[in-house]
Amino acid sequence: MIINPSAHTMIPRRNSFRRHDGYGRRQSMTLPGGKQLWYGLTKVLLVAVLFLCVAFALMDGSRERISAEIANLEAVHNELVTTNILLRAKKARMFSSEAVEVAAGNQLAIHTPVSEQYLKF
Repeated sequence: MIINPSAHTMIPRRNSFRRHDGYGRRQSMTLPGGKQLWYGLTKVLLVAVLFLCVAFALMDGSRERISAEIANLEAVHNELVTTNILLRAKKARMFSSEAVEVAAGNQLAIHTPVSEQYLKF
Protein backbone atom coordinates (compact mmCIF):
# COMPACT_ATOMS: atom_id res chain seq x y z
CA MET A 1 0.00 0.00 0.00
CA ILE A 2 1.33 3.44 -1.02
CA ILE A 3 1.11 5.95 1.76
CA ASN A 4 2.73 8.99 0.13
CA PRO A 5 2.71 8.81 -3.70
CA SER A 6 4.54 12.13 -4.07
CA ALA A 7 7.63 10.94 -2.24
CA HIS A 8 10.53 10.20 -4.54
CA THR A 9 13.74 8.54 -3.78
CA MET A 10 16.64 10.95 -4.09
CA ILE A 11 19.86 9.81 -5.67
CA PRO A 12 22.66 12.25 -4.91
CA ARG A 13 24.32 13.58 -8.03
CA ARG A 14 28.04 13.59 -8.19
CA ASN A 15 30.10 16.04 -10.11
CA SER A 16 32.14 13.96 -12.49
CA PHE A 17 35.02 16.45 -12.45
CA ARG A 18 35.47 16.38 -8.69
CA ARG A 19 36.18 13.56 -6.37
CA HIS A 20 36.12 13.20 -2.64
CA ASP A 21 38.98 12.18 -0.52
CA GLY A 22 38.44 10.13 2.59
CA TYR A 23 37.90 13.24 4.75
CA GLY A 24 34.89 14.70 2.95
CA ARG A 25 36.90 17.31 1.07
CA ARG A 26 36.61 17.72 -2.66
CA GLN A 27 39.69 17.45 -4.81
CA SER A 28 40.03 18.61 -8.41
CA MET A 29 40.54 15.88 -10.91
CA THR A 30 43.95 16.02 -12.53
CA LEU A 31 44.18 15.95 -16.30
CA PRO A 32 46.13 13.08 -17.81
CA GLY A 33 49.34 14.37 -19.34
CA GLY A 34 49.47 17.53 -17.26
CA LYS A 35 48.43 21.12 -17.86
CA GLN A 36 51.12 21.89 -20.42
CA LEU A 37 49.95 19.11 -22.71
CA TRP A 38 46.35 20.34 -22.59
CA TYR A 39 47.38 23.98 -23.11
CA GLY A 40 49.41 22.95 -26.15
CA LEU A 41 46.59 20.79 -27.46
CA THR A 42 44.13 23.64 -26.97
CA LYS A 43 46.40 26.02 -28.90
CA VAL A 44 46.78 23.55 -31.76
CA LEU A 45 43.02 22.99 -31.94
CA LEU A 46 42.36 26.74 -31.85
CA VAL A 47 44.80 27.35 -34.70
CA ALA A 48 43.25 24.48 -36.68
CA VAL A 49 39.74 25.88 -36.21
CA LEU A 50 40.88 29.37 -37.26
CA PHE A 51 42.63 27.92 -40.30
CA LEU A 52 39.48 26.02 -41.28
CA CYS A 53 37.34 29.16 -40.89
CA VAL A 54 39.68 31.17 -43.12
CA ALA A 55 39.83 28.36 -45.68
CA PHE A 56 36.02 28.13 -45.68
CA ALA A 57 35.69 31.89 -46.21
CA LEU A 58 38.16 31.82 -49.11
CA MET A 59 36.46 28.83 -50.72
CA ASP A 60 33.06 30.44 -50.33
CA GLY A 61 34.29 33.57 -52.11
CA SER A 62 35.83 31.55 -54.92
CA ARG A 63 32.64 29.49 -55.19
CA GLU A 64 30.59 32.66 -55.72
CA ARG A 65 33.10 33.92 -58.31
CA ILE A 66 33.02 30.60 -60.16
CA SER A 67 29.20 30.54 -60.07
CA ALA A 68 29.09 34.01 -61.65
CA GLU A 69 31.59 32.92 -64.31
CA ILE A 70 29.52 29.81 -65.08
CA ALA A 71 26.38 31.94 -65.46
CA ASN A 72 28.27 34.27 -67.81
CA LEU A 73 29.54 31.35 -69.90
CA GLU A 74 26.06 29.86 -70.09
CA ALA A 75 24.74 33.19 -71.43
CA VAL A 76 27.50 33.27 -74.07
CA HIS A 77 26.76 29.64 -74.97
CA ASN A 78 23.06 30.38 -75.43
CA GLU A 79 23.90 33.37 -77.63
CA LEU A 80 26.23 31.23 -79.77
CA VAL A 81 23.59 28.50 -80.11
CA THR A 82 21.08 31.11 -81.32
CA THR A 83 23.61 32.49 -83.82
CA ASN A 84 24.35 28.96 -85.03
CA ILE A 85 20.66 28.29 -85.63
CA LEU A 86 20.30 31.54 -87.60
CA LEU A 87 23.40 30.78 -89.70
CA ARG A 88 22.15 27.28 -90.51
CA ALA A 89 18.81 28.73 -91.63
CA LYS A 90 20.64 31.30 -93.81
CA LYS A 91 22.81 28.54 -95.31
CA ALA A 92 19.72 26.47 -96.11
CA ARG A 93 18.12 29.49 -97.84
CA MET A 94 21.31 30.27 -99.80
CA PHE A 95 21.72 26.70 -101.07
CA SER A 96 18.13 26.39 -102.26
CA SER A 97 17.80 26.01 -106.04
CA GLU A 98 16.05 29.36 -106.49
CA ALA A 99 18.77 31.23 -104.55
CA VAL A 100 21.52 29.50 -106.53
CA GLU A 101 19.88 30.50 -109.84
CA VAL A 102 19.50 34.11 -108.74
CA ALA A 103 23.12 34.30 -107.54
CA ALA A 104 24.40 32.73 -110.79
CA GLY A 105 22.39 35.20 -112.85
CA ASN A 106 23.53 38.25 -110.87
CA GLN A 107 27.19 37.43 -110.32
CA LEU A 108 28.13 35.27 -113.32
CA ALA A 109 25.50 36.23 -115.89
CA ILE A 110 24.43 32.62 -116.21
CA HIS A 111 20.75 32.18 -116.87
CA THR A 112 18.62 29.17 -117.57
CA PRO A 113 17.98 28.87 -121.27
CA VAL A 114 14.52 29.48 -122.65
CA SER A 115 13.03 27.64 -125.61
CA GLU A 116 13.96 30.38 -128.12
CA GLN A 117 17.65 30.06 -127.29
CA TYR A 118 17.94 26.44 -128.45
CA LEU A 119 19.58 26.00 -131.83
CA LYS A 120 18.63 22.89 -133.68
CA PHE A 121 20.71 21.68 -136.60
